[in-house]
Amino acid sequence: MPSAYAWLDPATPIDTYTIVVVRGSSRATVVHDLGGVKRQLPDKTPSQAGLYALDHTGADYSTPRIVQVQRRGHAIVVYAPYGILRDNAALAKMSQRGLATEFTTDVEYDTYVTVAKHGRVIRFFDAGFKPPKKGALPAEASLDWGTRHQNIWATAWAFDERLTLTHISQAWFNRPHPTLIAKPGALL
Repeated sequence: MPSAYAWLDPATPIDTYTIVVVRGSSRATVVHDLGGVKRQLPDKTPSQAGLYALDHTGADYSTPRIVQVQRRGHAIVVYAPYGILRDNAALAKMSQRGLATEFTTDVEYDTYVTVAKHGRVIRFFDAGFKPPKKGALPAEASLDWGTRHQNIWATAWAFDERLTLTHISQAWFNRPHPTLIAKPGALL
């Protein structure tokens, strides 16, 4: 339920990020699907990864494509501070061997949930509103989509958990994870 993710809010972990949970794939395959590694960094907490991106922002305000990719039980969790997948086709590619869910948020409170299965996007909607009935997934039921006091971030992460059966606790999320800079032209 969303209460398990009450620690999330518009600024936690940061104001702009993407989190993807992939089932049915290996860590190496997910890294490959993202476009590969330009450089491996030391393990970092998500906060440290975000600060690294900010500290290495270019004169044109571009940040390096920092991504953390870590196994969590039977799934691979991808966290990209200040990174957003280029398009829904990127998530579809990561789902070729199973299922992939994505939650993206930015500083303007644009919040989107995307679900892909076996190489095809099967659901996409704004997490701050009640999703369209057409194409609804059973995992959407009883979540507080679009209610007045909804914690959009908690609801979206709970939805991802329902689909992937992967809980991301605050303690697990905040520990150091393998961190890399994706190659130029990566899907982020």
